[in-house]
Amino acid sequence: MLGSFLNKFCSLATVFLFSFFHTFVSAEIKTDRFEVEGGLVSTRNMEIHGYNQANATQDWSKSAPTYRLEYWRVNENDWNYGLVYQPLSLHYTDKLKSNLNYKGQVFNSGDPGTLDYKFPTLRLTANKLVYKGDDGSFIRAGGSAIVRYAGVALNAAGKSFSDTNLILVPVINIEASKPLSDGYSLFTRSDFLPGIGGNFFLDGLYDVFFGVRKRMSSGNDLDVGVRLFFGGYDPKKQDDYANKIFFNSLVVRYSF
Repeated sequence: MLGSFLNKFCSLATVFLFSFFHTFVSAEIKTDRFEVEGGLVSTRNMEIHGYNQANATQDWSKSAPTYRLEYWRVNENDWNYGLVYQPLSLHYTDKLKSNLNYKGQVFNSGDPGTLDYKFPTLRLTANKLVYKGDDGSFIRAGGSAIVRYAGVALNAAGKSFSDTNLILVPVINIEASKPLSDGYSLFTRSDFLPGIGGNFFLDGLYDVFFGVRKRMSSGNDLDVGVRLFFGGYDPKKQDDYANKIFFNSLVVRYSF
């Protein structure tokens, strides 16, 4: 119920903020840029484990369609400002591979179970040109404020738990491009926050796109590439659980 409400809230907030940004930018300057992304997201790692326990969801796998909407206020030689919305919702069915102790309940290894996992994000990004080469290559650097909702609902053998949280996460933003030839270029854009006091990668938050961009005759851009989304949370507390994820997506992006 809460997850459904928050998903609707994020969607409505996105529509409102897109409208606000468009009005604000039109009144000020520059270039409005919209980017639409679609593809297939696959699970490389879904890990849920209790305190000092093995991964109860080892090898649980799921693929699903994915999309992402972006609006950018573009100034090639100064600051760019972006608004990005990306939903993520996957449903898993498998057997538990290890015992999981959580809030007084024991989920037993071998029991069939289901997992509903939601991780929609809404983010505001600002990045500034820090390098521009004579060949058209560039590097932009800045940061993003990510409003992220996480919902985990596990059911197994008549037992269940559901956990949700909504937090604001500040992250680093990097964008770069390297021209190739015939209108093609290598392009990357990423948001990331390294893990502190734990695993540098798996206890942080990373959202990385890398692909090939083609400038179309219309002046619009078409990208084909991969998106990696991974990170984790481990409170290291008894009767609590840790969650580490790694999703990879094959995506196509169109910018206009």
